[in-house]
Amino acid sequence: MNPSDSTNTLALDIGATKIALAIVDGENRILRRSEVKSQQPNLANELLKGIKSLLSGEKSIASIGIASAGPIDRRLGNISPVNIPQWRDFPIVENLKNEFTEINPVLIQDAVAVALAEHRLGAGSGFSDMLGMVVSTGVGGGLIINNHIHHGLTGNAGFFGHHSISYLDEECNCGRRGCVEMYARGPAMVSRAIQSGWECAEDFKALAQSAREGNDIAQEAIDFGARALAVGIANVMAIVDVNVVVVGGGVSLAGEVYWAKLREHFNNEIKQVGFVREAQIIPATLGADAGLLGAVLAAREML
Repeated sequence: MNPSDSTNTLALDIGATKIALAIVDGENRILRRSEVKSQQPNLANELLKGIKSLLSGEKSIASIGIASAGPIDRRLGNISPVNIPQWRDFPIVENLKNEFTEINPVLIQDAVAVALAEHRLGAGSGFSDMLGMVVSTGVGGGLIINNHIHHGLTGNAGFFGHHSISYLDEECNCGRRGCVEMYARGPAMVSRAIQSGWECAEDFKALAQSAREGNDIAQEAIDFGARALAVGIANVMAIVDVNVVVVGGGVSLAGEVYWAKLREHFNNEIKQVGFVREAQIIPATLGADAGLLGAVLAAREML
């Protein structure tokens, strides 16, 4: 399939649990969508099957945007998502270019894509500088500086989920110790609750509901994860000298049972950073589609 006069974009959002796929038109409307499970054998083949099925009947597409969990290498077009162990230095750009020979796919880190989408279309509109954070199965971040994405040398400038806040603690999946993601991601809070005697043993949605119902163990686990994220956010805001953070991802959708704790810890942490004035922590507004929309924006503008 080759491009013609179409303004449609094929967007991929590669996460630890699933790969979201979508066809998005020139006005950022999602026309069709599907998904592929990330944790399965022969993932590359299954992904191509999913793309071909999604595009069935589509005459042409103009661009391809890929948002992927990190780390990535934009120079080589490769990805090595921490929580997708079967993909190490996987040449995602080359694979798609073999299928779409006249299109140059654009690769961007998933949390950077969310930051871009929220900056252009969502909660970050109007701010020239901001940090975007995603809290879900993993934790990621992206920076907008002077209204532009800050990629860094390889595209991993926003890889904040894997900076250490407790270097003497256990080893993270990435190989470092005490990463923010070890404590702040949804499954980590669930594991902490289970280890403390929580009997539901399901997912973060169940944990949040249990906390709403007054379960002390669930509330403590969420408090612990929210504090870890707040510490990480304050560190990054101090290093980069920005005063706005937009937080999205599945965990952030839990409502006040999570946000009350996150705001409390954020305010306590950031006030110690004396030069970050008028700091704001803002809920994302684009929901689960933010990564896809960020991939689309990056592809159209070749960011």
